[in-house]
Amino acid sequence: MRPVHLLRYLLLIVLALALAPKYWLATSAQENADLMPRLGETRAEFEARANGLARPDPIEAISIAADPQGHFFVEPIVNGTRLRMMVDTGASFVVLSREDARHIGISPAPGDFTTRLKTANGLVLVAPVVLKEVAIGEVAVRDVAAAVLPDNNLEVGLLGMSFLSKLSHFEVARGRLVLKR
Repeated sequence: MRPVHLLRYLLLIVLALALAPKYWLATSAQENADLMPRLGETRAEFEARANGLARPDPIEAISIAADPQGHFFVEPIVNGTRLRMMVDTGASFVVLSREDARHIGISPAPGDFTTRLKTANGLVLVAPVVLKEVAIGEVAVRDVAAAVLPDNNLEVGLLGMSFLSKLSHFEVARGRLVLKR
């Protein structure tokens, strides 16, 4: 083999070896990205995609029956933890007691209670927070504004308009609450 051809051959090998790790890293990063849920993707959609299955049929709506007093109680998964809450269209935000906030990994410091919130009991200082995800069944919403009350006077958390307004549709009809993603 001629020295010029050998030099070209060696140069190609060096170039290939230099570029190979970038290709492998890019491929690995793409594979890792495929192992993470995408924004707005339901759990069922993610699991189907991760397992190479067909995308499941979307759930059109979730229907929740009212209790005897006409209230709608739900158990959403908030930041990965189940809480008991009451749906409240009169509440501007999702409202958590300090205990529920701690239960989902949020512990506001005393200095975080800076925002005035008008409640049925008057004005109160709350700690504003953003919840990563609130999900009721397959209806999941990300980045939900919420408020943590400074004490534990709230018997049950309120699932307010900061959650409901991110849905495509919600309605109360014939004693049932219907939520559509």
